Amino acid sequence: MVTVGQLIAGRYRVLHPIATGGMSRLWLAHDEVEDVGVALKKCALPHGLSPDEEDVFRVWTAREARSFTLVDHPNVVRVLDVLPDDDAPWIVMEFVPSRSLQQVLDESGPLPPARVAGIGLAVMEGLLAVRRAGLLHLDVKPSNVLIANDGRVMLSDFGPAVTAEGVRALAGAGIILGSPKYLAPERLLDGVALPESDLWSLGATLYHAAEGRPPFVRATTTETLLALAEETPEPPRHAGPLTELIVALLRRNPAARPEPAMVESALRSVTGQPADRPWPATAAVPAVRRRRVAVLATLLGVLVALVAAVLVLRPDDGSGTPAVAASPAAPPPGWYWHVSGIGLRVMLPVEMTATESGLGFQAGDYESGPWMLVEPVRPAPQNLLEALTEMERAHAGGWPEYRRLRIEQAPGAAGADWEYTTTDRHSIERMIERDGQVYLFRWDARASQWASELPRFAEVMDSFQPPPGG
Repeated sequence: MVTVGQLIAGRYRVLHPIATGGMSRLWLAHDEVEDVGVALKKCALPHGLSPDEEDVFRVWTAREARSFTLVDHPNVVRVLDVLPDDDAPWIVMEFVPSRSLQQVLDESGPLPPARVAGIGLAVMEGLLAVRRAGLLHLDVKPSNVLIANDGRVMLSDFGPAVTAEGVRALAGAGIILGSPKYLAPERLLDGVALPESDLWSLGATLYHAAEGRPPFVRATTTETLLALAEETPEPPRHAGPLTELIVALLRRNPAARPEPAMVESALRSVTGQPADRPWPATAAVPAVRRRRVAVLATLLGVLVALVAAVLVLRPDDGSGTPAVAASPAAPPPGWYWHVSGIGLRVMLPVEMTATESGLGFQAGDYESGPWMLVEPVRPAPQNLLEALTEMERAHAGGWPEYRRLRIEQAPGAAGADWEYTTTDRHSIERMIERDGQVYLFRWDARASQWASELPRFAEVMDSFQPPPGG
């Protein structure tokens, strides 16, 4: 039993719990040696193990946890120390103020493809760092993808077994660890874990981010695993230019999944960053052999779904989405194109009438919401995060019940977001850079409208085109 004020290993003073998930518990603690905040995590034994299986789990998770400290990369939450204990080790991690991708999706719904690609690129870079250390992650899923307040997208919470030896040892004892909705088929059917297994989980995570649900959604865990063993996921419907990549990552045959370099290239092309090489046409690949349901039923008897805790420190609403230029096509029903006096072009809902305001324009009704302001920022700030922080210092002090939710870099785009609430209102202010010019977008709605109106803000941002010549 952990108590507030308890001193762990003569060094880490427990301050308060910050997350609970599945078998894991996470506490904020103070490192009295380094005088910094840290996160302490401990996983209890999975339910349903025999005494012999519990012994194997204890031995190997302690060994595997020490491997986590080998990874040092800005897109991976650092493991600072591993402390042996009777049942399971304490894992000491860097303290990361953040929210998880799962939380963003729960509160705001699916994300636009460019936003998904930016997040996916950061996760892929983290996975490559894990691979260079000779390890696997084996628990990639939205709740383990963190969006930090400083703008980084970070991969958190390794699976309990991260080396080939550890995976084999647990599989030999009949223990398969992972989250069923994001588990690669070969892990369930063959009891093996490969670098390509992490790519499957990345594909399932990108699928969830784009569609708002995992590839397989069934009423029970057993039905989910049956689908994983026997079915191919339906192609995503809302992933746009990411569709081909996601389908390739979710190929049942691990050898048929794309190489990491191709994954990075495809993701960069969607974020707008230069791609190293074109995405190849999908090749026809023989599917791995299917197992009979009787074999799967045996596996189900020994499956343990490990749901790891995440470093989610507060319940933020909404999420930033990167702006990408849209072609000047005819707007869909219910929308119209507005072109401002200086040539700013954006697609707006028909009920949001636009009027000129300085060098920009505003649209909608502030009182009833939603309301939007778009204007160039002159002179263009060099650091968008600092510019938004300065705006907060200058204005927010006088706003009733002001609460900052986040100021962060927008992943995968040259932009930054400031999201906040005041009395009965929810707002986001985004700065983006296009061709050397910075533009400010403010989207404001009543708190009760926010979740339903946020997708329209994403549509507006996707449609934005700067004036010719910048």
